Amino acid sequence: MELYIYNKALALQNVMDTYGSLRWVRRYSECGEFELHCPFTVENILLLAQDNVIRKNDSDEVGYIEYRNIKKDEEGKENLIVKGKLGEGYLNRRIIWGTEILNTTYELAMRALVDKNCINPTDSDRIIETLILGDLGNFAGNVNFQVSYQNLLKTIEALCMEAELGNRVRFDKSLKKLKFEIFQGLDRTSSQTVNPQCIFSKEFDNILDQEYTDSIMDFKNVVLVGGIGEDADRRLVTVGSGTGMDRFEVFNDQKGLSNMVNNVAMTEAEYNALLASKGNETLTDTKKVQTFENGINLNSNLRYKMDFDLGDIVTCLSRKWGIAIDSRINEIEEVYEEKGMEVNIVFGKEMPRTIAQKIKLL
Repeated sequence: MELYIYNKALALQNVMDTYGSLRWVRRYSECGEFELHCPFTVENILLLAQDNVIRKNDSDEVGYIEYRNIKKDEEGKENLIVKGKLGEGYLNRRIIWGTEILNTTYELAMRALVDKNCINPTDSDRIIETLILGDLGNFAGNVNFQVSYQNLLKTIEALCMEAELGNRVRFDKSLKKLKFEIFQGLDRTSSQTVNPQCIFSKEFDNILDQEYTDSIMDFKNVVLVGGIGEDADRRLVTVGSGTGMDRFEVFNDQKGLSNMVNNVAMTEAEYNALLASKGNETLTDTKKVQTFENGINLNSNLRYKMDFDLGDIVTCLSRKWGIAIDSRINEIEEVYEEKGMEVNIVFGKEMPRTIAQKIKLL
């Protein structure tokens, strides 16, 4: 795997084809990361400078260097370890400057936040020169959203998780620009016929082992959101539903969520919609957990980036256990070493990372 190294202005510096290992982690709704190990040389330390950009020759994804470390291995050889974020991480360098109230689609809301804080901000010092907006996907789903002075990347990630959308930054070689865009994986489940189906099952000989988890330990389905006001005058909105033992309640304190826009008070309906949006965020973070953990045989009918890819929804099936679930591929880790390439997959956005579903492609 050749690595193209650019400076932060995206001018090509050199091509690197000799290194110990590369770990490249792609994530659907959150920012990805990478880690590169290579021999320490003067050429490598100069080439792999902080903020330089790395691109694999088989992809338009990029990462930028944030961390460098030199240390000796067990044999006394000096190695250079380089770490960084994928292109979405540039958004981590910005906050949302001021208060934004957005009542539009999730996609347009996120594009507006990136545009106002990275591409066309009022303060020209805040411009990220290499960043532009990519193509519009016109994805459905509306949001009524208020945010002030929050980290831009964390806000984009939260909106993506709520809308089940992905965000990425891709390198446009012809323009020498980085394109921010929202995308959506394909539905490859067994219940649809539009796209080729992707089913992980021992019955299809593409699974080597299998583990199932079903948990409601952190599950909530009713959120009471508290806004401005005190005691009996406090504004309250309930989001979600459930009765009896099937009702799991939680409180979301939004006392700091203002009902004023440019010194003009919102209507009661407008403010309640904002409170409801905060409740929906809570429900997104407290879903039921239902996961399969599978070991995949790559010498079977499933091919990475052809039969399944980041963001796709696939089916995991065990007829013996009487279980079938549809789950989204949320993370893909590519590992390149001398012995070859290894791919590890995590899917299911509703899963905490401590019990995240992992698929190791063997």
